[in-house]
Amino acid sequence: MIIAFFLFMMITGLFTTGDVAIFSFMSGGLFCSVMWPCIFNLAIAGLGKYTNQGSSLLIMMIFGGAIIPIFQGLLTDSPAVGIHSSYWIAVVCFLFLAWYGFYVRKLLLKQGIDYDASTEAGH
Repeated sequence: MIIAFFLFMMITGLFTTGDVAIFSFMSGGLFCSVMWPCIFNLAIAGLGKYTNQGSSLLIMMIFGGAIIPIFQGLLTDSPAVGIHSSYWIAVVCFLFLAWYGFYVRKLLLKQGIDYDASTEAGH
């Protein structure tokens, strides 16, 4: 659900200008701040005895958050794209995270792990 709000705000920012676009893009940071704990818990669910190894690898993969801004910066510097349209990178990344959330939930259900019931998600 958080990803849906983020995508909505990014797309709103992309198709508007002025203050609406600025506040739409800025609100993305608020949604990102609460999204990481959700991704982390979902990623280590069902690892069993490998939870420690999985969580340490996941922490090391935070490096991806340092690579994506470089690509967005390259698009921003491109005269053909510019800063406003460079936010399509964020839309693509969060579409991937939405897919990941649905895919992992299905995988966990196949393993007999009902993540929503065990964490009381949504309550």
